[in-house]
Amino acid sequence: MSSVARLSKDDWIAAAAARFADAGAAAVRVEPLAKVLGVSKGSFYWHFSDRAALLAAIVDAWEQRGTLEIIDAVEEAADDPGKRLWILIERTFGTPAEADAFEAAVRAWAAQDAHAQAVAKRVDHQRLAFVAELLRAAGIPKAEAKRRADLLYCTLIGEYTQRSYGKPKLSKASLRSLHRLLLTD
Repeated sequence: MSSVARLSKDDWIAAAAARFADAGAAAVRVEPLAKVLGVSKGSFYWHFSDRAALLAAIVDAWEQRGTLEIIDAVEEAADDPGKRLWILIERTFGTPAEADAFEAAVRAWAAQDAHAQAVAKRVDHQRLAFVAELLRAAGIPKAEAKRRADLLYCTLIGEYTQRSYGKPKLSKASLRSLHRLLLTD
């Protein structure tokens, strides 16, 4: 069986995403990835036109897994908006260190790449709109819901940053306080 048939596009994206999280976009190179995967570069070109297409696919996969799938899971998990918000907080603040590193790498890449920047802006908008919608459903007025969504998001981004250099995760008690503050009128 040829290497083209053995590796899927998702295999390449997964391997590249791991490298991306560890060392950023500059470290995502076709030949070293092919060596790690035990295939020729030809396998890569079966799925991608070039390195830029792979980097775009990494960012697109981040949007799907790190935003759209989470929103879908939270919506399916509970009917009560306050409960949904708690599930979202637990899930997003409870990510492993690798996910935090990946988030930071995407944001660093977005400062240099137009596609990554467009996706990051879209992700930010989707995440903020979802949180504001949850808060509105919990009875928070529209303008205040938007402000509180911004505060939650800034807290999350700050948490990613601090955890990247070894700060422990926020405690469950801190997350409960945050949840209460967001829902208190």
